[in-house]
Amino acid sequence: MPTSPQPRRVQLDKKPPVKKTERRALLWNILKKLAVFAAPYKLLIIATLILTVLGSFTAQVNAFVLRYAVDTLTEIATLAEPWEAGVRMLGIISAVLLTKEILSIFISFGQRFYGEKIRINLSRDLSQKIIERILTYRMAFYTSSENDSGKLQTRIDYGVSSLTSLVQNFFIDMLPLFASAIVSLIIMFSTNFWIGLVGLFIIPIYFFISQKQAKRLQGFRRQMRGFREAKSGLVISLINSISVVKSFVREPIEAQKHLKIQKEMTDNQLRIRSIGFIYDAVKTFIEQIGVVVIILLTSYFVLQGQMTIGMILFHVMLFQNVAAPIRQLHRIYDQINNALTYAEGFFDILEDESQVENIDGISSKDLKGHIELKNVDFTYPNGTQALKDVSFEIRPNRITALVGLSGAGKSTIINLLVKFYAPDAGMICLDGHNLKDCDTHDLRQNIGLVLQSNHIFSGTISENIRYGDINATMDDIIVAAKLVKTSVTAI
Repeated sequence: MPTSPQPRRVQLDKKPPVKKTERRALLWNILKKLAVFAAPYKLLIIATLILTVLGSFTAQVNAFVLRYAVDTLTEIATLAEPWEAGVRMLGIISAVLLTKEILSIFISFGQRFYGEKIRINLSRDLSQKIIERILTYRMAFYTSSENDSGKLQTRIDYGVSSLTSLVQNFFIDMLPLFASAIVSLIIMFSTNFWIGLVGLFIIPIYFFISQKQAKRLQGFRRQMRGFREAKSGLVISLINSISVVKSFVREPIEAQKHLKIQKEMTDNQLRIRSIGFIYDAVKTFIEQIGVVVIILLTSYFVLQGQMTIGMILFHVMLFQNVAAPIRQLHRIYDQINNALTYAEGFFDILEDESQVENIDGISSKDLKGHIELKNVDFTYPNGTQALKDVSFEIRPNRITALVGLSGAGKSTIINLLVKFYAPDAGMICLDGHNLKDCDTHDLRQNIGLVLQSNHIFSGTISENIRYGDINATMDDIIVAAKLVKTSVTAI
């Protein structure tokens, strides 16, 4: 009785952690590659940056308004008739805040819209580029165990997603916060050097902690990439072999294999989250220490008569504007490390010159059809040797049949003749020319190939027949259909 297929062993990414210097070099390399795709949108990028700078100034208005309100109320409270002055103060505050909010709406909308437009366009361009690229690759690329459909799809999808998320996180989320932090820090230094120094001091501490957090999580992220690729490959394999699974009643076994990967992914995700929670708590603690120091220091200057009471809240709000983006540094490192993890594999696919088919060469339009195989060896990418020292000749204008047992190499020879693969040793000649020197596209245009397992595209019968010649007329389609019917009847 036949046995069911053996479970596939999940191979996870076992690469050693990338060193800090290597990670920086890799990040810079990825940013340069991403800049090529971003170049057509430089006007959008400039507009986004301008709006971000404007938004960073409007973000400081609340701190000035709060300082004005506290200081003014302190003075009004000493008046015999405070109501008139109080109403006037409220009118000024309301007008300033209303104007600021109206401006913020337009600035924020423009900044987020342009940033999102950059992200969406980059996502489209990256996806289109890699599809156009892999269509030029040899068949060996697709039959490699490293590029099975599940792994390849996951690598492409997560590569595009991580790169575009990095752009989104920078232009839409982080850039406004950092611009606001810089402006806030400048204002703090302009009011008092020591206050500004407290705000500046927290930045390297946050950077250090976030860097430690990213380094700690790096290995877990690489494992997560392996789990995702394995899961995607397992699901696609299950769908493709569902008839075999059901025939041998192996549904529980397949479900158990999927559950195993799911449990490993869950443990990995929980570990990542727990480490993140610990580091976030440390950063929050440091931020609160900074707030306390700001309050104590400003209170000292108030008691010295160098500042007003409103400066306490003024400095606290400015410090919050400085701390807010720094508090989110782990998000930047998450995006960077995701980009490094997935974009590295994405660009490896995109830039694999060794897999590109040779489409330039000798024209095959005047073929006579004289084929010679001379001592040909060939081994598939999975390690299966299909041909060894094969030599024979096919003369033109004759019917030649290749006969043999299953696995003897008949289909392999056809694959070599249409240049799906290249021989490992020996030579294939077409009309006296080495086949590898022939124009691949031109060669395939002159070969009629009926595969053992045909694929039917979604659409009508005429659309499927026309796939071989997009410009074929309906009369051409009818003639081709009749020829196929005649051939099948003859067989």
